Amino acid sequence: MRSKAPAVSWTACWPRNPSMSGSGLTFAVVLVVYMAALLAIGIAGYRRTKTSDDFLIAGRSIGPWVGGAVLAATQISAGTFVGTAGRHYMAGVSFAWVWPGVWFGWLISALFVAPKLREFGARTIPDFLAARYSSKTARGLSAVFIILAYMVQLIAQYQACGEIFQAIFGLDPLWAMALLAASTLFYTMLGGVRSSSYIDFLQVLIMIGGLLIAVPLLLYRTGGLHLAGQTLTSLDPRLTGWFYNWKIMLGLALSFGLTMAAAPYEMVRFYSMKSKAVVRHAIGVCFIFQAVIGACIMMIGILTRALYPHLASADQASSVMALNVLSPLAGSLFIVAMISAIMGSSNAILLVVSAGISHDIYGTLLKPDASDRTRLLLNRVSIFVLGLVPIWFALKKFADVQELVLIQTRLIGSFFFVPMIFGLNSKYGTGAGALAGMIGGSIGCITWAWWGIRYAPNIDAIEVGIAANALCYFTVSALTRPKAVAV
Repeated sequence: MRSKAPAVSWTACWPRNPSMSGSGLTFAVVLVVYMAALLAIGIAGYRRTKTSDDFLIAGRSIGPWVGGAVLAATQISAGTFVGTAGRHYMAGVSFAWVWPGVWFGWLISALFVAPKLREFGARTIPDFLAARYSSKTARGLSAVFIILAYMVQLIAQYQACGEIFQAIFGLDPLWAMALLAASTLFYTMLGGVRSSSYIDFLQVLIMIGGLLIAVPLLLYRTGGLHLAGQTLTSLDPRLTGWFYNWKIMLGLALSFGLTMAAAPYEMVRFYSMKSKAVVRHAIGVCFIFQAVIGACIMMIGILTRALYPHLASADQASSVMALNVLSPLAGSLFIVAMISAIMGSSNAILLVVSAGISHDIYGTLLKPDASDRTRLLLNRVSIFVLGLVPIWFALKKFADVQELVLIQTRLIGSFFFVPMIFGLNSKYGTGAGALAGMIGGSIGCITWAWWGIRYAPNIDAIEVGIAANALCYFTVSALTRPKAVAV
């Protein structure tokens, strides 16, 4: 993967479009209208959120179209608008093969995970693991892991927001991150899952609208696909061929797909839907949204490379395009679409980590007799505190946005995939086996990422992590299964 880009003045790295010089007022108006809509939905959700069940699972009231948008908005994040567009800018067309991996993950989820998880009726993933494996330790370990792993993902969202605002407006990333935190924390703390679900629906519509405006304008500026393809090939033939070899791309696709099939911040969304049938329909709707978004993101990355081939940072591709190619209004809509993607994922992350603290750790393990009012308050306090923590890490920029997202996806897949898939579809595994698998998978993934990959770079860390998880899960389960009693 790429090394960290040197510190530079991003705003000096490309020519500015004169038509964007007066876009500040346009962007301000668009942003105010957008924030007003979020405020209205947040307040409406707050009025209907009376219990912790309302906050965590929206009273199981979400339908297929809103549910599909929720799933799409949760997965389409800074890693997509900033990181994935940046990887297409750097690596060209072939990086699009990560999307079949994502869709394969959704297929696994639709067939083997989502309906059964919705039928199980738990509030959180640690709830399911504790009940399925009869293990309080599994609950506590999985809750702590969710909090730690998803904080890495949240850092990526904040870092992407800083990149966008610094590139376009020359704004200090700290202020951009503070704005993201304030706005996301506000509506997340107010209405929980109910508010966030309807806001996610609005955000997905904005994302698709912004992308469908941007791509035709980019095609016009580059002279069409044929001319853009010739330009890209002259820059680097790998941009229209294979930048990575097929083994690396398979590893990346598996990293996204297997994680998507067992990602807690996606799976908990199933609990808020009305029924198993609604869950399946919502996944189909999500496919449609993601197909449109994925195709447009690829076009933005490669066409921006054709126009501006020497950017200092690939993560700036979307921002450069919005600044130089689009009109003030179209650029403002696209920037709001990027912000929507970041806010959608940040919101989902905050909900799942706050549930880990308030419900799984405090409300179940530490103080089971806590009142519902106390749990609801702790949810909101947890969201507030956890929403501020990533700012310091994001300012340090330890890795690029896509790399941070990949770290998180590998860890989540290595930890959860085996005990979730086999726990839902088989009675074989034991509590000891599940614990051994989760710990062994995490150690295998981390060890390979830090040490093993230098000797076999074509083997992805998630492949090692899931293999280690499965080996430990089945071996220890075989050794700890109750013996049949002779009659």
